[in-house]
Amino acid sequence: MKASLFGRLIAIGTIIGASVQIAHAEEKAFIMQAGAPVPYTGFLAVYVGQQAGFFKQEGLNVEVRYASGGPQATQIVAANQADASLATVEPVINGYDKGIRGKIFARTNAELIYYIAVPEDSPVKTLADLKGKKVGVASFASAAVPVVKSMLKQSGVELQSDTLLPVGVMDQAMAALNSGKVQALGLYDGMYYALERAGFKFRYLHHPALASFGNSGLFASDETIKTKKKELCAFGRAFAKATLFADTNPEAAVRLYWKAVPSARRGASDEEAMKIGLAEVRPMLRARFFKFPPEGKYGVIDKDGFAKYIEMNKQEGVVTNAPPVDAISTNDFIDCINDWNSAEVLKKAKDWKP
Repeated sequence: MKASLFGRLIAIGTIIGASVQIAHAEEKAFIMQAGAPVPYTGFLAVYVGQQAGFFKQEGLNVEVRYASGGPQATQIVAANQADASLATVEPVINGYDKGIRGKIFARTNAELIYYIAVPEDSPVKTLADLKGKKVGVASFASAAVPVVKSMLKQSGVELQSDTLLPVGVMDQAMAALNSGKVQALGLYDGMYYALERAGFKFRYLHHPALASFGNSGLFASDETIKTKKKELCAFGRAFAKATLFADTNPEAAVRLYWKAVPSARRGASDEEAMKIGLAEVRPMLRARFFKFPPEGKYGVIDKDGFAKYIEMNKQEGVVTNAPPVDAISTNDFIDCINDWNSAEVLKKAKDWKP
């Protein structure tokens, strides 16, 4: 009897083990190329998707790899060495004339990340008030430069050879602003969030025509779009669910971020660490918020806004031969990305226990 029972237990264990192996085998490997050299909150949805099981539910085993920046990430994906990237759209626009072939298949933020900041108590209230003023940019190679130039021109501000000055970022940028070397900064959202956390207060001025164009998105090569549509749909769905989860329960999102990236947890106590974490995460979530099914569709690309953004880059001399918007973006994945109901994700986020 005992031997028979022991045999049955072995058989059951073998079946369970085989089932686990099959489950893992059914998860398809998917490489997400991040457009930054290190982990940070800009990739929060990916970390939440990994740790909360959204990718696993979609049958994906997602690996995150890092690049020197958006241009390198775009090149790697276009060369089919990764399945998708998360970065801004400028490398896709600029790379088309150099042979980059692929498309943004979902938008991941709701507004243009480049804009101008002035101190909260500055007399500058509008873009027109910057006439005769100096604007600091991280460097002349920054993707914010053509946006800042366009903002000033459209507001009637005539650019001089020293209107824009390279001032670096963080302490260097603030030193230039506080010393009066420049009267405004032309950086990007993540840098402003970091400066706000450091205690600085700003008034923000946005592009008069392009402020609502979200210029970050998920990108895949034309070859991957052709051969891995199911996987891209699954990745986009999980990414959208993770975004809603994070927006619904930011504290849980912070803890899942720490689980994926332990070095991101900073603070002498759990309370202090959470305060720091929420200060990092909440601004990013505001910039990335969309409506979700069934109320709306996540990730829809604003083709008119994209076309205007491409044209702006052409006018500012960033590209000579501007690509057609349909050559570098597609909304063909939006229906499958939104094939889910937010009620389940909302419940999961609200009920989440660390």
